[in-house]
Formats: sequence, C-alpha cells, structure tokens
Amino acid sequence: MNELQTLLTQVTENASEVEMSLLKEFLKGIQNKQQNAAPTYLNAIFHMDTQYEQDICVVTVPVTPLIHNSFHMPHGGVIATLTDNAMGFLVNKDLQPEGKGAVTTNMTIHYVKAATEKTLIATASYLHKGRQTLVLECTVTQPDGKKIAYATGSFFVIEPPNSSK
Repeated sequence: MNELQTLLTQVTENASEVEMSLLKEFLKGIQNKQQNAAPTYLNAIFHMDTQYEQDICVVTVPVTPLIHNSFHMPHGGVIATLTDNAMGFLVNKDLQPEGKGAVTTNMTIHYVKAATEKTLIATASYLHKGRQTLVLECTVTQPDGKKIAYATGSFFVIEPPNSSK
C-alpha cells in the first residue's frame, strides 16, 4: 500500500460522520478542478460558484465545517478570501481580452454580523477603473439579505506570466 492509501485508510477508519462528509467534499472539489469545473483548487475545494452580471461578480460559497472557525461560524479569513476572489475575478475577467490581469495590492474588510445561514454571497463591483489601478467594493450577505461583511480592494494591472497547470 502506498503512503496516500495508508493515510486515507487511517483517516477514514477513525473519521466521524462530519469528517467523512468533509473528506468526500474535499475530494469532489479536487475532481471538479481536474475536470476544469473550477478555476483554482481553492475555489474547487470551497465549492465556490462564480457568476457575472454586467459589471458585477457574484461568488457564493456553502457554509460547511470546512470553513468554520473554533466557534463553528465561517472563519474571517475565509470571508476575506471570498471577497478577494469576487473582486479579483471581476477584474481579471475584464482584463483577460487585453491579455492582462491584476493582482491585489490592498484590501480592507469590515465584519458586521456573524453568519447564521448555510450560504455566503459575495457581490463585487467597481469603484474606479484606471489603466494601471482599479478599486472595487464587495459586500458579503446571506440569502436572507443580512450583511455579514463589506470590503474594498485595490488592484494593480499586470502582464500575467505564462500560466502552467
């Protein structure tokens, strides 16, 4: 038995129902990335769904134990990642036709309420579109409309390096 098989056997023999569910969802995420159903492993593993509506990007993520902090609520770092993804995806979608991309140079996030529902929704839009810098805002809500966090982000336009898998 190879190292991976041994590890999987050890983990699954001692796993709770929650851990087995997490392992299954984690593996499904990797499979989605392999099948090009997700742009990054991070998006695939968190099961983020990305939609575009004109100059807006909406990214949803299910709230599962994978993203929980020690209080069994969505971790602030995951919420920050969600906002960065929504803003970054919008910018990069718009710059791709020009053969350009953008990277985050600064982000400020404010957490306003604890999440209580099973989905988080990040909605990103532009505040400023310059040639070299862009500024966006993003609001994270739940399906009931309750605001969880809001953020602003600055992005710098780059010539992306050759991408590799």
